[in-house]
Amino acid sequence: MPNTDLPDEIREPAADTPQDEPKLDRRTAIAQARAIRRGAAAMAMDESIKAQAAETASTILEQAEPEPPKAPLHKQTAPQPVSNTTGKFGWLDEVSPSEPERSAAHTDTDALLEELRAESRARRTAAAKSAGQDGAEPPKAPAAAEISEEEIADAAEYAAEADAAYADDAEYDDGTEYDDDAEYDDDTEYDDDAEYADDAEYDDDAEYGDTPEDQVIRELHVTNETAPMRSQRAAAEYQAVTADAKPFVRELAKETEKKWKKEAGSRKAEETIRRTERTSAKWNIAVCLLLLFGIAVYNLVLERPVKSMKENRMLAKMPSFSTEAYLSGKYTSGVELYYNDTVPHRDDFKEMTQIIRKHMGLSGNAVLIGDLSATQQPDPESPAETTAPPVTTAGAAATAQTLTTVSAAVTTTTAPESDEPEREGEMGNNGVLIVNKRGIMLFGGWETMGENYAHILSRFKESAPEINMYSMVIPTVCSFYTPEEFQHLITSEKANIDYINKTLVGVTPIDVYGALEKHKDEPIFMRTDHHWSSLGAFYACEAFSAEARVPFARIEEYDRKSKDDYVGTLYTFSNNIILKENPEEFFWYIPRAHFTTTFYNNSFGNPREGDYFMNIDNVAPVSYYMVYMAGDDHIVRVQTDVHNGRRLCIIKDSYGNALAPWLTSSFEEIYIIDMRYFQLNAITFLREHGMTDVLFAMNSFSANGDNGAKVEKIRTQ
Repeated sequence: MPNTDLPDEIREPAADTPQDEPKLDRRTAIAQARAIRRGAAAMAMDESIKAQAAETASTILEQAEPEPPKAPLHKQTAPQPVSNTTGKFGWLDEVSPSEPERSAAHTDTDALLEELRAESRARRTAAAKSAGQDGAEPPKAPAAAEISEEEIADAAEYAAEADAAYADDAEYDDGTEYDDDAEYDDDTEYDDDAEYADDAEYDDDAEYGDTPEDQVIRELHVTNETAPMRSQRAAAEYQAVTADAKPFVRELAKETEKKWKKEAGSRKAEETIRRTERTSAKWNIAVCLLLLFGIAVYNLVLERPVKSMKENRMLAKMPSFSTEAYLSGKYTSGVELYYNDTVPHRDDFKEMTQIIRKHMGLSGNAVLIGDLSATQQPDPESPAETTAPPVTTAGAAATAQTLTTVSAAVTTTTAPESDEPEREGEMGNNGVLIVNKRGIMLFGGWETMGENYAHILSRFKESAPEINMYSMVIPTVCSFYTPEEFQHLITSEKANIDYINKTLVGVTPIDVYGALEKHKDEPIFMRTDHHWSSLGAFYACEAFSAEARVPFARIEEYDRKSKDDYVGTLYTFSNNIILKENPEEFFWYIPRAHFTTTFYNNSFGNPREGDYFMNIDNVAPVSYYMVYMAGDDHIVRVQTDVHNGRRLCIIKDSYGNALAPWLTSSFEEIYIIDMRYFQLNAITFLREHGMTDVLFAMNSFSANGDNGAKVEKIRTQ
């Protein structure tokens, strides 16, 4: 029940107050509640009255209209930006409060100031009383919290300006409830109260200064006053900075765009390069695999050659398998040799290789094909070093020759480790020198190297002592046409042949070296081929007929034939473009004397008559030497019109093919066998056919190499 002792301003409403009166709005209720509390505190009533005042304020707030609910954040309307049509405070002018709201705002501002001042005075009074009772000096506020009277006056002035903002409002400006109320406006109890208003002890006391609430109020006022000005200044500065930055921003945008385009182009180019490289790599792999597969099919499917027409020799054969040959490695090496030596179209590939080397500039005036390290033996009485000009060298194998420039002017030769180094065929493996448009096989055998060959011929004589046997070891081109500056590359064929001749027992040597040396200014050897010419064979047969004491026809009794554009075996061996671009004349002599020729296989079977001189009109120039007997792999029988009872068997390499035509006027019959292909026992064959004479005719390479051993084979097989 309300207390009747309360002043009218804070008394509880009478019971007979109509209940259906409209409720106060929320702002007005808050203002009244604050006024009641402030009044109770200002009149310094006892605690019970203050409690009653608080209860009354609570009742007013409860009876007021409830506070309208706030809209959710996502539905709240943000303030509109400042427009050119707004006033000093921009959008604040456009959202000015309605009349009731302005009244409530004015009441709230005034009430807030009064409430804060009252609470400040109350705390000061309590502190002063506490200090007086204790006999101690009142505590001092921190120096940072002291606020001068001038600052309080500024805050009051701001409040007065807020009141002036609503001067036209009749409810406040002309209302006697507040403006003319003598109880409050003129009340000296509060306004002029010396205890509070003029009390120098508290109001002017610099020792305590303003309370934190007063500082907050002043800062709020200052912030509210300067905010519009700061906003305008910030907006102007922003516009000025924006205007200044526009050209820079445009330029930066252009540069950035260019940079992006450049980077995009670079990335695109890099991606294109990577894509191209990946594609190229895939194509390379595909092409390599296709080539490998194609080469494999090519070598497996196509027919392999048996004979090389350009090299005038039989190619390697597939070896027969045996456990012993396999374990010793001979079988696998033989298979490798077979596949390397019988590549389809091997001669065409070698020619293509030489053309490529020519365009690469790998040919010169002096070219050395092969390896000299195997067979040269120096003279112990002579120095090991010889002066020589630079030459160009190449690999030993015919299928894989490489050119290397030798710049050293000094050549050192060393003796081989083996007494019998392996020699292959009648060309040897000691290299070929290409100089002065001529190919020269380089002889590297030493003096005693042919001793074994001499012993083989001697045993042959022992096996058939009734037969006259002759040895014709034919020197090669190197003995007569090697330039002086390259003499250090060869050893003496003459010394080697002389040693063989003096080692022979029962076999008559033929001095072919001396016969040829007398005519070395004539074309006794071919320039592009390892064979001698028909003219060289003529001079050798002349020397042989004199030793054998048989008649011999003069060269005028023969008809000379020739073919141009001859490029022989030294070109096919070396693939040197110098030889290919300098072909020579190939010539041969046909006897006018009558004779017949019969060809047999190597077992002396399957006889057939033919011409000793093959028609080479449709033969490749490199094979012109096959004009004699059409090759080596058969037995040839020549029957002449001579009736002297002399039958000659020529056991030969390919050099012997050119001998028989020059002896058609010397012997009644001539048998020609190649010890490399002959399959019968030679001693038996000689006796069965009534041979009176045997001529072993082969060049120095054959006599010092494997072909010499094959002579022994046909004797014992």
